[in-house]
Amino acid sequence: MNGYQLYDKTPNTIAKGGRVYTKVFHFETNNDFKERMVRVYLPSNYDFNNPNKRFKTIYMLDGKNLFDDHTSFVGEWGVDETIEKFIKEDNDEGYIAIGIDAPSTDIDRSLEMTPLDLKRLKKYGFKGQGYAHLLGKFIFDVVKKDIDKTFFTRPDRESTGVGGSSMGGLMAFYLGLAYPNKIKYCLNFSPAFFLFSWSSFRNYLDKHFNNDLPKMFFYIGGNGFERIFVASTIKTYNYFMNHGYTHNDCMLIYDSTKEHHESAWRDFFPIALRSIDN
Repeated sequence: MNGYQLYDKTPNTIAKGGRVYTKVFHFETNNDFKERMVRVYLPSNYDFNNPNKRFKTIYMLDGKNLFDDHTSFVGEWGVDETIEKFIKEDNDEGYIAIGIDAPSTDIDRSLEMTPLDLKRLKKYGFKGQGYAHLLGKFIFDVVKKDIDKTFFTRPDRESTGVGGSSMGGLMAFYLGLAYPNKIKYCLNFSPAFFLFSWSSFRNYLDKHFNNDLPKMFFYIGGNGFERIFVASTIKTYNYFMNHGYTHNDCMLIYDSTKEHHESAWRDFFPIALRSIDN
C-alpha cells in the first residue's frame, strides 16, 4: 500500500463500509511542523481488485476534522457519511476524500494558508509573509502524485476538487486560482477573506482571474464570530458573477443562524458536494 496504514483505532465514527488510510509525509514548510499526516477515505464501493473502477477525488484541509469525531476536538464534517449517503440513495459512483492535517499551532496554520502576495490587515496580522504556495506545491507535487500512484483515482482536472473552512476555505480558494489546470471545483466554507482589505483582495482577484478558473461554492453563516466573514465573501461571490460566472458555475449559501463551527459546515457539505455535479 505504498506506506499507507489502515486507520483502525476504536472507537471511531468512520462511516460503515468505508475505510480510512493514513500516511505521514515530510513537508518542507517554513514552520517547525514538518511531519504531516494525510488521511484517505475510501468509499464502501472501492474495490482493491478492480482497477477499472476509478474515483473522483476531493482534497481537503484540516484532515483531522473530516471523518472521525475522535480526531476532531469539535466534531467531524461527516464527509464520509455524505459520500456513503450519496452512494446508497442516489446510486452515486462515490469519491475518494483526502484530508491534509494542519500544523499544530494556529499561527503556523494561518501563515501556511495565506497567499504570498496578500498582506493582512494590521489588526489581523502576523509577522512575516504567508507561504500558501509551499502548501500548494506539497499537495499537488507530492501528495496528489502519491495518491494517484497508490489508489484507483481519476487524476484528471475534471475529477479533482478542493475544499476547506475558515483559513482552509481561503487556502482552497487560493488553490483554485493557483492551479486552475488541475482543479475543477473549490468548496470554500467561511473563507477568511476578511483578513485583507477589500481593495487589496480585489487587486489579487484582478491579477489571477481568468476564464478557466474552477467552479466555486461559497458558504457563510451569520451568527456570532461568523458575521465577520459575511461581507468579504459576498463581495467575492459578486466579483465572480460580475466577471462572467453563472449560477451553474458559482453558488453562494448564507444562513444567518449558523455559527463558525464544524456542525454548520457538516450541514452544508452535502449541498456543496452535490453542486459540483450540476
